Amino acid sequence: MNPTNYRLPKRKDGQKTFEHIIETARKLFSKNGYQATSINEIIEKAGIATGTFYIYFDDKFALYSYLLTQYRHSIRRAISEGIKGAETREEKERQGIKAFLKFAWKDPLAYRIIWESMFADKELFREYYVTFSHDYVRQLSSAVAKGEVRNDIDLETLSYVLMGISNFVGLQVLFRETLTEKDLDFITDQVMKILRDGMFVTK
Repeated sequence: MNPTNYRLPKRKDGQKTFEHIIETARKLFSKNGYQATSINEIIEKAGIATGTFYIYFDDKFALYSYLLTQYRHSIRRAISEGIKGAETREEKERQGIKAFLKFAWKDPLAYRIIWESMFADKELFREYYVTFSHDYVRQLSSAVAKGEVRNDIDLETLSYVLMGISNFVGLQVLFRETLTEKDLDFITDQVMKILRDGMFVTK
């Protein structure tokens, strides 16, 4: 991703406009998809001048890639906050899964934006998940060294298995009309039952 295809605002009033463009585009992308959303539509819905859009973004792809990057950071931040205080890999997995499910419930548009990247640009989609995988492998390697995770499993594959579980259990959460903390704990505990027999060392 080219970091020069968007420009961050330097003033507070510019920041407000920048965020308004982002939020408008987020809603349009999630509703209509990347291909069906035009720059003119974003400009019209945001109520800004055409020139204002190009102050911050070179094109539609620049805006979309920025939005996807922000989702990646937001999800990582939510998980990092969720696993604070967790000492073992098992505890971190449980709290991390729960944090992701809570994030998905609060921001259901995230799924559409993230998965739409597969159609917007394959390399963007690949980068999103490969970056997550690399970070996951680093954490899992540490857990293997501590004897918490089996050493006979390819960690890259395991990272994608874990991401896949979170993604699709996240859909289970999204399909619900209501969600309580008790519901979150129950779903997370069900996932952990599976993981304990599949990836953790039995002691």
